[in-house]
Amino acid sequence: MYDVVIIGGGAVGLSLAYLGAKRGYEVAVIESRHLCSGATGRSAGIVTVQLSIPEDVAMAKRTIEVFREVSDLTGVPFYRRTGFLTVLPERLLDESLEPLRANGTTYTVLKAYEIEGHVPFLRVYDHEVGILTLDDMTVDASKMGRAFGAVLSDFGVDVYEWNGSTSISLDGTRIRSVSVNGGTELRGRSYVLAAGPWNKVVLKEIGVRASFLTIYKCQVVRVKGDGVDAYVPLYTMGEHLYMRPDMEGTSVVGNGYAKVVEVPEDAMDGLEKEYVQHIAELLAERVFNPEDFRVNGGWSGPCSITPDGYPVIGRVPGFENAYIVDGLDGYGLMRAAGVAERSSGRRRASSAPTST
Repeated sequence: MYDVVIIGGGAVGLSLAYLGAKRGYEVAVIESRHLCSGATGRSAGIVTVQLSIPEDVAMAKRTIEVFREVSDLTGVPFYRRTGFLTVLPERLLDESLEPLRANGTTYTVLKAYEIEGHVPFLRVYDHEVGILTLDDMTVDASKMGRAFGAVLSDFGVDVYEWNGSTSISLDGTRIRSVSVNGGTELRGRSYVLAAGPWNKVVLKEIGVRASFLTIYKCQVVRVKGDGVDAYVPLYTMGEHLYMRPDMEGTSVVGNGYAKVVEVPEDAMDGLEKEYVQHIAELLAERVFNPEDFRVNGGWSGPCSITPDGYPVIGRVPGFENAYIVDGLDGYGLMRAAGVAERSSGRRRASSAPTST
């Protein structure tokens, strides 16, 4: 009998398992494919403290600490300390700094001409300034899955991967067990749904309507830039454009465009031509030599959000021993460890789940 069975082996589920195991709990993790293969593996891989809500900044800081800890324990370098730069109109500076100040976060304000030293190819306007933070990171999700898998094994956590479909047995208002790998039953005192957008599928299986969760498709474009190699990952507020260096002179670019879909798999069918064109247009506005940038790939993945934008964290209505973490609006990677430690204190979504 486990203390907790976690369904979902992405950033949030793994952080929950790691922090729980450190506190002495008996933990099991169930993942339908390999660790970090779902929404985490299809994210842009950016972890930054430059978020708009003070509590989110605190959670991102904790996530950075935990990722460093896991990497150090395993010797697997799954992140790069890159810093992060937000370029914004000067009139919005004080408002944007407030969440950082509230958490005692160190930052530097850059004038327009100083930004060039960090991102030489970026066109910056006189009315803009930059906010630079230094501890932010980019993450390799594949290596991250291996690192967490190794450290969880060391802590005695049982990890079950490659479970194409997970069957859940109920006993009235309780989850009795979860079957994995064709029939092995896992029993827990409590169960946590941490499968991101796939939580909606799990909730349906146990008879809970998930109308409080909306799944949407996020897309990431990979571009090759001549002479563009090392630079600080950045976000331009005016265009909602983010960009980070990847490998061999390529960059990952996106702008948060969202397309609502019915099921997570509908968000994994690749890039839309209109979106690629849109990114190209935004880059043309923001880089000095747009002809030097060429699209050479990209991917898409699912995210989920609640009606009021707050995560839904807490007990699944109608169940005594089932809990859920979801609605992280594409920021699950950044919030992962913070969510794991603060789950009891977060506000629920306004549209609570209801039983069918």
